[in-house]
Amino acid sequence: MSEKDFLSRARDYEFYCFGTSRIFERRAQKLKTRRTWITFLGIVTPVIVGGAVLSFGSDKNILPYFLSVAGVVGLVQLVLSTWAIVARWDERYEYAVDALKVNTDLYNKWKSYCESDSENKELFKILQREYETQEIKDIGQIISDKEKRFANRESLKYYKKECHLCSNVPTTSKPSKCDGCGNY
Repeated sequence: MSEKDFLSRARDYEFYCFGTSRIFERRAQKLKTRRTWITFLGIVTPVIVGGAVLSFGSDKNILPYFLSVAGVVGLVQLVLSTWAIVARWDERYEYAVDALKVNTDLYNKWKSYCESDSENKELFKILQREYETQEIKDIGQIISDKEKRFANRESLKYYKKECHLCSNVPTTSKPSKCDGCGNY
């Protein structure tokens, strides 16, 4: 393989790592928000009841209303907490954060390789093995076609490249109707 081929493949890996890091950054943000809501709902229920008792006393007619609201909030929190356990939100969040870090690190390494070390074939092989190892782990997280299109659009936008299907250069993260860089 010629030096030009190594550099071309390295640029492809850099492109893929950038997109993959965006997938896991997006997942981590969504899961963090969901986990924050569960925590909030778990705290707000006793605060509602305690605040009502402290403010109005336990003999007032208004207390049953606060208890009803707290009961509904408590049920919502229990349902969400149960779903979070079953859906493994904590594990998925931790993996997303780790994958974001590793893919960002790989992106930086490939970028550095393309800028200064493109003649170093041994480094290419080392980075390729690291990339393939992480790729196998990421595949285990079941990346959807929509997420792949999102990653492609984000990378195309960042690198100011044309989509292979619609020939447009994305300028925003807003999805288009294209099956290559949109529809997510």
